[in-house]
Amino acid sequence: PRTPCGDLQLTTRITEVRGKRGELKKPSYCRGEYEVPADAWYFSGNSHPSVMPYSVLMEISLQPNGFVSAWAGTTLRFPDKELFFRNLDGSGELLREVDLRGKTIINDSNLLSTTIVGSNIVQSFDFTLSVDNEPFYKGTAVFGYFEASALKDQLGLDKGQVKEPWHVVNNTPQNEVIALNLHQEPTRSRLYNAPAGKPHYRLAGGQLDFIDRVDIVNNGGKEGKGYIFAEKTIDPTDWFFSFHFHEDPVMPGSLGVEAIIEAMQVYALENDLGANLVNPMFSTVLSKVKWKYRGQINPLNVKLSLDIHITDVRHEAGQVTIVGDASLSKDGLRIYEVADIVICLKEA
Repeated sequence: PRTPCGDLQLTTRITEVRGKRGELKKPSYCRGEYEVPADAWYFSGNSHPSVMPYSVLMEISLQPNGFVSAWAGTTLRFPDKELFFRNLDGSGELLREVDLRGKTIINDSNLLSTTIVGSNIVQSFDFTLSVDNEPFYKGTAVFGYFEASALKDQLGLDKGQVKEPWHVVNNTPQNEVIALNLHQEPTRSRLYNAPAGKPHYRLAGGQLDFIDRVDIVNNGGKEGKGYIFAEKTIDPTDWFFSFHFHEDPVMPGSLGVEAIIEAMQVYALENDLGANLVNPMFSTVLSKVKWKYRGQINPLNVKLSLDIHITDVRHEAGQVTIVGDASLSKDGLRIYEVADIVICLKEA
């Protein structure tokens, strides 16, 4: 498979590989290392410089999966076919919070199984990330190799049906919808510029900005605890296409997850959920997130949209936690499903 490059190259080296090349009936293993720059773009561009965005953590976890798959010679039995590598499913569990600036992350990745049907190849993996000899993030992943024709004909998660957002289907009265254009004033200044005395109580912006507008229905959604709909117009020159992948430009699934997180942050800011914190900042939460992808966003797509059903908002001492179930669509076709996505506001 092609490896992400530029700002999305998040593996520094592979230090060990075990297994037998071409023997796909037995597991293979690789150890990767990533030297985290203390001044990486995703730290300096985030709303708090100590927080690694969840999308970056996902990419660090998954990139060695592709390496060990390639090292095992997965596609060599189809030398006449051009196959494309895609993440299909996964989960990640944050075990402890770590300031990763300047650290070296060790990634132990195992290729566990391979299933081949025709020219389609599906492989399962697990991974563990460690720093200072102690694990802090672990998970599983399923990847597949597919021909271009198979990717072109993908039907998404709903057998090709285009579905309307929850607030449209339910005819939510317009006066119950908080409509925000993130490119218009005063909304942009309010959400991207922190208020006095709370320097981290804002959206990140820059390369971590993935949505253009947001609709919020407080007390809406399937649980009646809140609903968020967001959209982005796809620009073929968006920064991530040239880095992911060479001659195969698609938006990383991890950045779709980051768009969901950004929309949840808009919800938190718009409802001032950090009002009772002295110096609130957005951060990660010790939790397990599960994702499923059945399609990709490429430069030919017009619109990215997502919706989030808030399932819980917990106010605890020094922290507010927001939990939701989310979907992401391209041009109305639902292609991602993310369960138990979590963000929090806590004291900086």
